[in-house]
Amino acid sequence: MKIRPFVCSLALCLGLSAPNAGAEPAQGDEMERARCSGIIDLFVAADPALEKDEQALAAAQDRAYVFLMWAHGYLSGRDGIDFARRPLNQDGITALVGEIYAVCRNDEARLFLDAMKEIR
Repeated sequence: MKIRPFVCSLALCLGLSAPNAGAEPAQGDEMERARCSGIIDLFVAADPALEKDEQALAAAQDRAYVFLMWAHGYLSGRDGIDFARRPLNQDGITALVGEIYAVCRNDEARLFLDAMKEIR
């Protein structure tokens, strides 16, 4: 799979569906249990080029949005809020998806929280 088109299409679909106020928040312990493989699978499921079932696509996009907003908040809390460095827009989210993929792709059994520590 070519990652650049995937990341771009994922960021576009997340940007378009982001204001979904009906999305259920993730459970607190879901972040503790999440593995890189699950996050990668979630990103794949949230790609409209790959998922044709509209309900499944919407659910995956909502879950991906929750994880990405959590990750952005975690990194902003850890490193300080700097929207020039880590913007909260389509380009910033596209970059964040790429960063998560880069640290997760080589060790999919790894806990997502541990992988987040490597993102700088």
